[in-house]
Amino acid sequence: MRRAASVVLVVGLTAYAQDARERRLQTLERETVRLQREMDGLARREKGLLGDVVRLDAAIALERARLADAGLRLETTEERLASRERACASLEAEQAKRAPGTARRVREIYKRGPAALLPRLILPGAATGEMDGVRYASYLARRDARQLAGWRATVKTLDAERTALGAEREELAARRSEASRAAAALEETRSQRAALIETIRTDEARHAQAIDELTAAAGALGNLVDTLSPSSGPVTLDVRKFRGLLDWPSDGRVTAGYGNMIHPRFKTELPHPGLDIDAGESAPFRAVFDGHVAFAAVLHGYGLTVVVEHGNGVASVYAHASALLVQSGDDVVRGQDLGRVGDSGSLQGPYLYFELRVAGKPENPEDWLRRR
Repeated sequence: MRRAASVVLVVGLTAYAQDARERRLQTLERETVRLQREMDGLARREKGLLGDVVRLDAAIALERARLADAGLRLETTEERLASRERACASLEAEQAKRAPGTARRVREIYKRGPAALLPRLILPGAATGEMDGVRYASYLARRDARQLAGWRATVKTLDAERTALGAEREELAARRSEASRAAAALEETRSQRAALIETIRTDEARHAQAIDELTAAAGALGNLVDTLSPSSGPVTLDVRKFRGLLDWPSDGRVTAGYGNMIHPRFKTELPHPGLDIDAGESAPFRAVFDGHVAFAAVLHGYGLTVVVEHGNGVASVYAHASALLVQSGDDVVRGQDLGRVGDSGSLQGPYLYFELRVAGKPENPEDWLRRR
């Protein structure tokens, strides 16, 4: 009884895992279509060095989704192949067990023929008469027929399974090649991005161009915040009363504070009206206060960016995400995860860039955040 229950449980868990994988594949297919559409749009909109970075970020996200899709399909094919191999092994074992008896019976039928039954019918001591002999002969014939039919059916099933097994092995090889190509494409795109970032860091002319673009991007961010529509919902708490008490958007040390930054090599000055927080790639970042998501998308120079409007002219900005967990129009609460830290649009690797703006103007976020 316990064994039967265990078998049912295993079958149920296997079916659940297969359903979950199928749902994940469907999600990846939709994500791939969305990322391809987004990349096509970026190719038309994004210009300059920062545009190249954003396009490569989008290409990396697309290749990563394709690699995940290929990996799941490879996993599914491997499981099907293993199932086929088990089925073939079971059928082969069944045939091996049957083979001696079946062969022996076939030889007897061939050697003795139907005439071998006659003695059973005409022996003088046949106690119950001729009808018992006829019934016995009929029983033997039916038994032989079932035995041979079972053998032939198993042979046919085994042949079909072996053919299917060959097809599964061919598909497995194709899936492995597909996964290998996806991994190579992802690595190539990452290498291109790394080479571009290195050029911006080391080539003075490219660096100066990037500084000009970043300055313009900072101005565009300010314009975006200025034009955001205020939340239509009621403001239950005035964020201004919590100045100095807001939660930090993520864990990690501050690697660059509020104020202009000077490049150590080229001595160029770059506006830096926020904080760089070394939160680590894929770490969560959170809303510092209740609010309304006014923007959640790719922003030139900032990568994947979230802007939360908190009411009374106060807004918070979270940039360079690897993934967003909210969308424009969402209401969020203090401490809610908004996304994952990444390096989209970043020229210095993964980190969280955080700004806090009041009436459209940036203020030092550390004046608003609680002391650690």
